[in-house]
Amino acid sequence: MMSGPQLLSPQQQVPRSLWSLLCMTTLLLSSIQLTVASSSDDNNGGNKKDLSAGKLRQLAETALMERKFTDAESYYRQAISVEPTNSANHYKLFNLHKRMRSYGDALGDITTACELLEKSEDGSNSGKKKNKTMEYKRIKAKLLVNLGRCEDAVSEYKSLNEVNEDAVNCAHVTNAALASYQQSDWSSAIQHFGNVLTNYATLGDTPDLLYMKSQAEYNVGDYYGTISDTGKILKSYPQHLEAYQLRGEAYFRLN
Repeated sequence: MMSGPQLLSPQQQVPRSLWSLLCMTTLLLSSIQLTVASSSDDNNGGNKKDLSAGKLRQLAETALMERKFTDAESYYRQAISVEPTNSANHYKLFNLHKRMRSYGDALGDITTACELLEKSEDGSNSGKKKNKTMEYKRIKAKLLVNLGRCEDAVSEYKSLNEVNEDAVNCAHVTNAALASYQQSDWSSAIQHFGNVLTNYATLGDTPDLLYMKSQAEYNVGDYYGTISDTGKILKSYPQHLEAYQLRGEAYFRLN
């Protein structure tokens, strides 16, 4: 019987020299692709687990210059995971969160930085570390005033054996506002809360003070004021259900 036509292998169909050239070209192209991919990974930070804290901080600074705040935050957090006891990492994250207007996170960052420095004051360069601790605590106290947490700010200054006039005045006015609120002296409460929010707690991240002021405004029939102040709350805290309810009741009263 006659056998059918035999299929040739790729090597038999193509001259050996040409086949070798094709194989070498394929290997070369694969190598180039791997090199490009590796270079791309390096440019994007590579394997973050292998990067030093210093390199991660450098990447964060670059991201900051490009206004890529989320990327910068990620790099700083990775630097903290590498050097968790380095107060400088937490301080840099504090500055970033302030720039991002994440003031609650910023307060946590500067608090951690202060605590780490205090723990390390007994070691080398204790004098410099003590001065840095005092600097950080003043920054924290100022932030507390700007957030309307004036009693806490006064306590922070006391730990430095200092008296800050703004913190003391803010605490006095805030206590007066709270006393008026508890006594249902709504007009006085509105005046005092307004003083605190205008002159001291200037960052706008003061939902508790704003909500109490909104309630006082509602109780004196200032529904436009209630709507305005609850709107400020909801801009930063969209899940604030009490503010939604009070705002809705104010709109209902206007109708």
